[in-house]
Amino acid sequence: MANWASTSYCIEGSKKDLKRLYKLIDGFMTGKEKPFWEDSAENWLGNVIKALGATEEQMKNNYLRGFIETYELDGDVLRIAAEEAWGTTDFRHILKKLMPELTIYYIVEEPGFEVYATNDADGKYFTERFNVDACVDGHDYWEYFQEEKETMDYVASLLKKDNITEADITQWNMEHEEEGDFIHVHEFEIVEN
Repeated sequence: MANWASTSYCIEGSKKDLKRLYKLIDGFMTGKEKPFWEDSAENWLGNVIKALGATEEQMKNNYLRGFIETYELDGDVLRIAAEEAWGTTDFRHILKKLMPELTIYYIVEEPGFEVYATNDADGKYFTERFNVDACVDGHDYWEYFQEEKETMDYVASLLKKDNITEADITQWNMEHEEEGDFIHVHEFEIVEN
């Protein structure tokens, strides 16, 4: 069974390209367009790629196990939220080949294998750089931060301390493991593609 990653895309380009892409997605999501294969879900990312003209070889040789959750054309940006197996799929790579004028930004989170990554190095759309996933005294916390200092200040506040180090977090986790409490600090990797 796959670990599902939450992937958010912000896609820029010409209004014509964005409207075309939005119309295709909307067609599949609303049932106006039928999936290409009988056993394919309406929200499968592969439907969109195939409708844009992907070859059988592209469909077969690329990893496309992902499903659109939400989508909206927000001015000059198409925003897509998807669930993809294990991390980001090849959707963005094939889309870029089929519509080379598009600029595709994304951020992905898959806690099971600790995949936290974005290609938005400048934080144009995705400013998150750190995530805190914690359970302290039986209370769950899930927060995002832009800076390491604010991240560590937040963790310190959860533990009612003035400051804290990574070593302190590791020690605290070991001491509270049997209680089911934990603190995980994840840093988003900045990737090229």
